[in-house]
Amino acid sequence: MFNIRKATLVDIPSIAKVHVDSWRTTYRGIVSSDFIENLTYEWSEKHQLIVFSNKDMFIYVVEDKEGNIVGFASGGPERNNNSLFKGELHAIYLLTEYQGLGLGRKLVTSVANQLRVNGFNSLLVLVLENNTSAREFYKSLGGKEVGKGGLELKGRMYKDIAYGWTETTPLI
Repeated sequence: MFNIRKATLVDIPSIAKVHVDSWRTTYRGIVSSDFIENLTYEWSEKHQLIVFSNKDMFIYVVEDKEGNIVGFASGGPERNNNSLFKGELHAIYLLTEYQGLGLGRKLVTSVANQLRVNGFNSLLVLVLENNTSAREFYKSLGGKEVGKGGLELKGRMYKDIAYGWTETTPLI
């Protein structure tokens, strides 16, 4: 019914659409409406090109039965030189109507598996503190709260929480 595969450059416009549309639904009431209203597909496409240009980063997509991309997850090395967690789930987004079907878990499994192939046996993900559904999702996968920090978006600060897995085997 759904297919998960490694993304290619041809997928960038579809990934960008999922990225922006997911931000608009997931973060409404969490992030300033100004920021959300100004997101564009072009901005996301540029961001996805950066991911593809980095040989250590990767993206997996999930397609519906018609081959439409309805979600994606990206990963690679942990970006802040954490001494304990070497791999990172950089992003995971699903269109609203595809959430709660187990696809997020499958995307996390794909990322964790690829990180392991790349030599990273631990995993970290950052989530906005007020995104309670995502926090519950990571806890349900066995993630432990391992730190707190902040994220600046267009001059506004938001609290975030890091969830970690010292061993990715349970995710695979």
